[in-house]
Amino acid sequence: MDIGKRFDNVAREYDTPDKIKRSEKLVEFIFDNLPVSKNWKVLDFGCGTGITALIFSPKVGCVVGTDLSKGMLEVFKEKIEKNKVKNIKIYNQNILKSPLAEKDFDLIITSMTFHHIENIKKALEILKNYLKSGGYIVISDLEKEDGSFHSDNTDVKHFGFSEEEIKSFIKNSGLEDIKFQTLYEIQKERDGKIRKYPVFIALARKL
Repeated sequence: MDIGKRFDNVAREYDTPDKIKRSEKLVEFIFDNLPVSKNWKVLDFGCGTGITALIFSPKVGCVVGTDLSKGMLEVFKEKIEKNKVKNIKIYNQNILKSPLAEKDFDLIITSMTFHHIENIKKALEILKNYLKSGGYIVISDLEKEDGSFHSDNTDVKHFGFSEEEIKSFIKNSGLEDIKFQTLYEIQKERDGKIRKYPVFIALARKL
């Protein structure tokens, strides 16, 4: 089963309070650290059911969401229609392999997606090409963990990332590293105990 179909199976139960809170924290960080305006064009890479994109959409000109899971995007589309949102477009497309027609983004957001991608440097190089000069990319994902975060690691390529790794990926892809910090903490029960899994956020810019 490919990763898109795997997420199809959980799409209807995906929007938990924890994920919504995490998205709110991510958007709060962006508005605290970037000069976001109503003219901005934003790409949400790995947008899922659109939690982050929908929080963002009233504050910018346009949001484009891409994801591999048709099921997740079906849920997203239902939200768009229910809330009569006019400035979001969604694509069921792997833009790391098949180029997206949309370009010149002011901001790219990617949340909890990079640990499913094998070659992070190459992914950043491709995403960089979708940014306009001076545009930003915000990456949020798991900090280094022991492989216990997921109950099934079939599609997991990285057990989180250290600050040094992410900064190295950013530098080697030709982006300018600006900021890295812990954003949120996910709690899960493992072996009868509550384990804490920190989530980082990293901000970089295309020169």
